[in-house]
Amino acid sequence: MKSKRLGFTMIEVAIFLVITGIIFVGIAVGTQNSIFQQRYNDAVQNFTEFLRTVYSETMNVQNEKDGRSEKAIYGKLVTFGESYNLNGELIDNNMSAIYSYNVIGDIGDIESGSLLETLVALNANVVVKEENEFRPVGYVTNYKPRWASAIQEIGSNNNFKGALLVVRNPSSGTVYTFVMHDGNDETIEVNKAVHDANLDNALSANPLRGFLEQNKFKMEAVDFCVNPNGVGEGGLRKDVRIVKGARNGSGVEIIAEGAGDRCAPSD
Repeated sequence: MKSKRLGFTMIEVAIFLVITGIIFVGIAVGTQNSIFQQRYNDAVQNFTEFLRTVYSETMNVQNEKDGRSEKAIYGKLVTFGESYNLNGELIDNNMSAIYSYNVIGDIGDIESGSLLETLVALNANVVVKEENEFRPVGYVTNYKPRWASAIQEIGSNNNFKGALLVVRNPSSGTVYTFVMHDGNDETIEVNKAVHDANLDNALSANPLRGFLEQNKFKMEAVDFCVNPNGVGEGGLRKDVRIVKGARNGSGVEIIAEGAGDRCAPSD
């Protein structure tokens, strides 16, 4: 009479463990990919909303109650790739340094000419001197991309460097968008200008004026490549674009893959 076999053989146990391990790895990888995708989408959406907020704050500006009745806020300057932080300290080159400043100017008769020429005539600036100290105007936004992602250039993994000027026409109230991004690896070093002015006890500091006078700002579209892997990494990148002539937040678009996306993975 044959006895009944109880339990499993070592081979059956081994096969069970292998299958269970494969299933577990599949679930873990799927979960990890899902979390990565969610974080990536969050980083792209958050950066898009940051840019749209720039337009919202320009259109719904509230002049500061600080006694500067002879000044008005005309919009926002957003810089990408400054070398110094708000404390005048050198920034790690691997960081996506992004700052948003208020642009103020005199209140007076509007000069004829282009809007940029008008801003020069109104002494537009992002720096003021108060109590013998230079500082950026009002509250400064130091934007940091979510989940250690990076805002990069088209065709390379270099951090985006340049500036964005979103301002209202003092006469009509219409919002205009100007971009400074000519591939010369140049931005407006506001924090350095403030640091140097305080260090040298300069009579004035206006890091914006020279760029306005030299016609550095152009009315054109600009693309930002959001890289979820951080600085210096290839792979998936999403194109966030400000269209040419953007007048409000609807001009900031997330470009779908294959629909004119200019942020294809770089080598």
